[in-house]
Amino acid sequence: MKRIKVAFPDVTRSSAIKGLRRMEKIYKYFRYDVLDLVFRKKGYCGVKCSLPQDYNDPYELFLGMDLSIPPEHLAFYYDIVSGIPQNPTTCFSYSPIVSPMWAHYANNHSGFVLEFDLEGLQKHFEGNPLWNVSYRKAPLENLKEILARAAGTLKPRHSYALQEAVFVESYFSKYDQWAYEQECRFVDMTKITENVAGDDILFIPLEFVTAFIAGPKYPTDKIQHSCDISSIADMKWYELVIGKSHPKPYIKAQNNEIFIFEDKQLVLSTNNCSSCSEPLVNDNKLCPWCAITESHRKVAAQHNPFRMISAMGGLDDYMEAMNKIGR
Repeated sequence: MKRIKVAFPDVTRSSAIKGLRRMEKIYKYFRYDVLDLVFRKKGYCGVKCSLPQDYNDPYELFLGMDLSIPPEHLAFYYDIVSGIPQNPTTCFSYSPIVSPMWAHYANNHSGFVLEFDLEGLQKHFEGNPLWNVSYRKAPLENLKEILARAAGTLKPRHSYALQEAVFVESYFSKYDQWAYEQECRFVDMTKITENVAGDDILFIPLEFVTAFIAGPKYPTDKIQHSCDISSIADMKWYELVIGKSHPKPYIKAQNNEIFIFEDKQLVLSTNNCSSCSEPLVNDNKLCPWCAITESHRKVAAQHNPFRMISAMGGLDDYMEAMNKIGR
């Protein structure tokens, strides 16, 4: 992997160092109905892996090369790409509050997210890359140079370097339209995943699973079960809350402490609405909605022109007339 680190420092070096700077966390989104499957093996969390050919971005394996190159080089590249191994891969995110991820991977906010200790995973699964995904608008320039050398010299060592480089681009790059995922990926290079009922499962020791975050629509009849599993696994239990005025979802602990997600970590919120506990973005004591008084409501009702028209029995006719004007 030495040549990979030279050719792709933004993918590999930064990822490795980044994970060791502090106790960083990564997150994985799940549907609510897989909870028991995820924790079926005592002492472990089971995470399903997929092959790159099954990713939800159909263009990932073709991102790596500038297609304006000579056709003979492109044909050589395609032949090399065809030999890239399909290794079981699973994806994580650096954020537990990505709304599209909750919608797509967690039953439209009814699922859950697990928090993992990144440094612990990197050390435990050493030899298997757990690296950031690089989001690009265009193919990496270095790869074209590596291809030109391999296609020009036809030396095995240069073709080997090309295949290594294509491997990294295939597994760890995506178009920038997916950047909201804030993704990092684990690739099984040492065959440590286990086949369970036809699926490749990565079993992660529970010591590296640090928190459970239930979605705001998590089934109420299943909450206690998730709390019990979290207690047995020594995980913290949180609930994601979509606020009325706070610009981002926030996290509520079992003891009602409120956390916000900042700089890739959960931070205790110390400035909260004294009524609903929602984090505040200013120095007020109440959030904008809780600051509305009964007096405000009465004045608003008195000044609402639709109420006046309705009191005279003409609201339906007025709305119908306005709708015709709009057409």
